[in-house]
Amino acid sequence: MGRTIWKYIGIGILVDLGAMFFAELAGDFFNGMSWGDAAVLGGILYLCILIVVCTGVLLHHMDKNHPER
Repeated sequence: MGRTIWKYIGIGILVDLGAMFFAELAGDFFNGMSWGDAAVLGGILYLCILIVVCTGVLLHHMDKNHPER
């Protein structure tokens, strides 16, 4: 059980680092906005992508457990 918890903590840290990296890139990409607003927009875009991917993974996992649906 201890290894599982550390595995998910590690995944969470990697996801957080990805969000910071994506927000940093968005701050530079949307150069017509102030940097702070663009970084917030990048963070929001990253969260939207993350929600879609996680929903897809969960639905795929549910379908794999119940193939009769």
